[in-house]
Amino acid sequence: MPSQPLAPATRRYVALARPTFLYVMYAMILWAIPLGLLGAMRPAAAQAMTAAMTAYFVGLPEPLYALFGAAYLGYTAARQFGKSRGTDQ
Repeated sequence: MPSQPLAPATRRYVALARPTFLYVMYAMILWAIPLGLLGAMRPAAAQAMTAAMTAYFVGLPEPLYALFGAAYLGYTAARQFGKSRGTDQ
């Protein structure tokens, strides 16, 4: 059964889902640069910021991390399956 084409708004969201996630990850990685500069000038402030960020991430429940991982892997597998069948562009 041939699939129906997605509405333009839906296609746009799907096209941006993976790049948006990667941009967020890049921003988190690049945050190390200003934090490192701050650590060179004001070590106590950098240590306080690092402790606060660590406390935030530790405070997130483990099932939330598992849900995110499962959803992202499921999305990736579904996209690959669709591409291999020729139903996704």
